[in-house]
Amino acid sequence: MSIRVRWSWLAIGSLAFLVLSCGKPDGVAGATAWEGKQTLESVAVESLTVVRGSLADEIRASGTVAGVREAFVVSETQGIVKGVSFGLGDRVAEGQELLRVDDRIAALNLDRSREQYESARLELEATEKLAAAGRASPADLTRARGNASGAKAQYETALKAFNDTRLRAPISGVVAAKDEVATVGANIAPGVRVARIIDTSSFRITVGVGEREVGLVEPGAAVKVYVPAALGEDFVEGTVAAVAAGADPATGSFPVVVAFRNGFSGRVKSGMAASVSIAARKAEPAIVVPSAALVRRGETYAVFVDRNGAAEVRPVTLGRRSGVRAEVLSGLTEGETLIISALTRLRPGVPVVSTGRGDTAGWE
Repeated sequence: MSIRVRWSWLAIGSLAFLVLSCGKPDGVAGATAWEGKQTLESVAVESLTVVRGSLADEIRASGTVAGVREAFVVSETQGIVKGVSFGLGDRVAEGQELLRVDDRIAALNLDRSREQYESARLELEATEKLAAAGRASPADLTRARGNASGAKAQYETALKAFNDTRLRAPISGVVAAKDEVATVGANIAPGVRVARIIDTSSFRITVGVGEREVGLVEPGAAVKVYVPAALGEDFVEGTVAAVAAGADPATGSFPVVVAFRNGFSGRVKSGMAASVSIAARKAEPAIVVPSAALVRRGETYAVFVDRNGAAEVRPVTLGRRSGVRAEVLSGLTEGETLIISALTRLRPGVPVVSTGRGDTAGWE
């Protein structure tokens, strides 16, 4: 009886072992085959057809609007303010008197220096006639010329001091700032700022362009200027007025000056934020790819292409870069399928199912 029980338990154990053995891969070889199936699963990706195009059609940047000319009115004299003839927001003409300082002392000095100069000039004329007739020595003539020259210098100094009592607009434009000292009865001193005038006939914006893009910008290029705070027109047209020959040490970018007309129905003000779109310099078409498609491999770059339904890695040599696009000098040819998504899941030989999203020239 005990022998039959022992054989029954042995049969049950053997059957359980066979069932468990059939439920998973057998040994190390079976596990490797299982993992291989997982690795070869297809990956859905997006792709672009490789074509030639321009690296950048436009260069975008932003800056602050400024008048085409801006000037500060600064006092060059000292005294009591006797008259003020301008206000904030007034439009003034070049040479227009804005402020007058007490000129009594300056006027007296001017009259005295004028008389001295006139006397010295008449004396010089008389001495020159005598010298021509041989009745005046060369020393007398030299002395008379020195006196006339000195008297003229004193007269011109006095004339400037008198003129400085009238502060005038250095340019035509709109008064953008009026300082508190521009008040009748205030005591003004040399070097004190009185007003700020902006020529609003046109405007300029200085923007910073990176070293990879400054080569695509040239003077005279067409520009679209957007000033959101001005409302009205979507944009106004402008031109590149100047491109700096060197970078700004503070920012590392290259200053580019954009000039544009006073559009937006006159609602543009100096100091408003603006953005610009500069037409890039035309160049020979090249193979360009989105920067997002690049994979860094140490000190070099590579891309993945869809080759007959499988991912293939391609080392590439890059040229210039602009924004989100890069120029490929070697490693890709026209007509190939560039993979632009799921790059972290790809390995050479992995099956891919790609969905076309256009071509590399039109993708950003």
